Amino acid sequence: MKNFMLLIICMFAAMAMSAQGTASQMEILDQVAAKTEKYVGLKIDFTMYVENLHNAKRDSYKGNAVYKQGLYKMDIMGQVVYSDGKTNWTYLKDADEINITNNSENEAFMTNPQAILKDYKSKFKVNYISDKFEKNRALMEFDFFPKQIENKKYSKITIRIDKTKKQIFSVRYVGKDGVNYLVEIDKMLENPTITDAEVKFNKASYPGAELIDMR
Repeated sequence: MKNFMLLIICMFAAMAMSAQGTASQMEILDQVAAKTEKYVGLKIDFTMYVENLHNAKRDSYKGNAVYKQGLYKMDIMGQVVYSDGKTNWTYLKDADEINITNNSENEAFMTNPQAILKDYKSKFKVNYISDKFEKNRALMEFDFFPKQIENKKYSKITIRIDKTKKQIFSVRYVGKDGVNYLVEIDKMLENPTITDAEVKFNKASYPGAELIDMR
């Protein structure tokens, strides 16, 4: 479950580098990257598909996330995760408990859009795959290969971007463990008004929950 939570939010911002494609294709990719880097807030509804290659099973889950300048709150699969980039607070609904953990450098990269985009040209080799038309949207598909693969939980990321809206449409992680994650964005609000209370952890919001410090 922890690995899943680390992988999921990268969808909101990973953009490209050392790319192979035409100048116009790379220009659109760069435009999406530049736009994403300037976000001061995001509210996202998404559908996540878990593809288990070991048993050919595919499950889907609805989730949502709120971002505000390095802070985020994510609600998916019975968990509510808060992070300030250094510390994570994960509320487990069924257990009514809150686990406190450190947010590692790898976790920060996977969950923070600004962290992913910073120096992105040095992080990935990107291949343009094709233009597609899906759900009445003109899309471009790219494969992202991390230049340093050793400590990654995935071997490849496939990103589809909406050419008109200059937004990410979907992200698919190919996991090293035989479990893949496909995340499709259902709705994205760019730069909405977000209060600190919406994204900062507050124990008072979970009065009966047991607090477990795992750091």
